[in-house]
Amino acid sequence: MATLTHRHKQMPEPMATADLHALEKVAPLLQEARLVGPQGEHHRIPAVLYELMPRLLEHLQRGESFTVLPPEAVVTTQQAARILNVSRAYLNQLIASETIPHSTLGSHRLLQLADVLQLREQRFQQRSAALDELSSLGQELQGGAA
Repeated sequence: MATLTHRHKQMPEPMATADLHALEKVAPLLQEARLVGPQGEHHRIPAVLYELMPRLLEHLQRGESFTVLPPEAVVTTQQAARILNVSRAYLNQLIASETIPHSTLGSHRLLQLADVLQLREQRFQQRSAALDELSSLGQELQGGAA
């Protein structure tokens, strides 16, 4: 006579919300796309790189250049000023006021790309907040005039 047995499997604990958010951020990096070369050869590339390629091609078609740098790269004050869309003189003021950290190599000031990008993001957020406030004030003034 055959006996059926049932084993209880312990279910894994539900994932914490923070873990799920972390997975959501990493998931696109794990997806792959395929790049097909002129001879028909296939290359696997991360999906995020594939999504970036049309924007890079647009720049090339307009005759513009672009540079791909790793986040740990070091840039000159001229390069940083271009990234921030400010003059080099203004960037030197930011360096002097210790708004952005730098290092020196001889007489040259060098900045971490990550610091420059962080400052660019902060400046963008500040401008966005100021524009939102101006928009709200404009709407209030229009509402009061009506």
